Amino acid sequence: MKYCPECEAEYREEIEECADCQIPLILADEYRMKVQQEQEERERLSREEFVPVKVAENAFEADRFRAALEQEGFTVLIRNFHDTAYDGIYQAQKGWGYVEVPKNDQERAERIVEELERAFSAEEGE
Repeated sequence: MKYCPECEAEYREEIEECADCQIPLILADEYRMKVQQEQEERERLSREEFVPVKVAENAFEADRFRAALEQEGFTVLIRNFHDTAYDGIYQAQKGWGYVEVPKNDQERAERIVEELERAFSAEEGE
């Protein structure tokens, strides 16, 4: 069997490309190794302590900072404050949510966030 590394669909051996993703398929051994590596990474991250480096005012802002930090090689967690039990009433006090990184990356991430804030402010001013 072959598998799509993106959507994880299973294909017969003679098929070379995923019909949905349009990318080359991988063999079953490669797929199992990929799944195992992803599981190990999830387990490692579940033990990691994440700390906030930015309070985002909305989902768009959180996504901009997430994308920029991920491009720099950070693992990023977005934690929003919306709680359906309280219908989001605390969001006005706290902001939309946190952009978080592993604690050992905090200092470097905070420097990058500061640079991004300056760049985004200059971008808005133009």
